[in-house]
Amino acid sequence: MRASTQPDDGTRQLLHAGIYTLAAGLAAALLTATVFGGIGRQGPHTNSGWICLMIALMCVPFGSMALALGAAKWLRNRRIAATRLRTTSPPLDPISPNTRTLLSFSDHPMEHRSHGKERQ
Repeated sequence: MRASTQPDDGTRQLLHAGIYTLAAGLAAALLTATVFGGIGRQGPHTNSGWICLMIALMCVPFGSMALALGAAKWLRNRRIAATRLRTTSPPLDPISPNTRTLLSFSDHPMEHRSHGKERQ
């Protein structure tokens, strides 16, 4: 088992919650269609079928969104970890050589225009 270098940002918990919620919704939909009398033209035939249908209609969309968000976060964390392994120097200089300001993203002269206000 590998040691994780990424901090725990809730991605794993989000993936687990999405998977289990989606599985519960799919199980409720399957139970509605098979065990609890099926679904007719006007809906399920039994009270249990209606309850399972409501559970399925709540769990399937929410579980799908949680799973999609967790997968997106997992892919982003993988991409960040891969770029950290390839990068040896920091992407930004902490102090810009021209303006002596912290974290200047660009040395373009338009960025440093003060629009009538003095920089302090």
